[in-house]
Amino acid sequence: MKPDEKAEAATRLLNEPVMKQVFVDIRDGLVRQLESVPISDTQSQHEITLMLQLLKRFQSQLAKYIGDHALEKHRAKSDEFVKRKKAEASRGV
Repeated sequence: MKPDEKAEAATRLLNEPVMKQVFVDIRDGLVRQLESVPISDTQSQHEITLMLQLLKRFQSQLAKYIGDHALEKHRAKSDEFVKRKKAEASRGV
């Protein structure tokens, strides 16, 4: 999958109301589980914490696809500008 395709798909997912609600519902459910787990059950606390971290990483990775593509578009635009200015300078414009 090309970077622009990843960025478009990630944007659609992050902007989709159902997906937004999925993220909220999963997080809320995990927090409820964490709040109700006995203090002595460190294994369950650890597993729930890992799931919360993975949920956040999933969202962050989607945002990274969007950001990386935007950065690449900006870099390409900047490179083209520099190339054009060098060509103008070499022609004495």
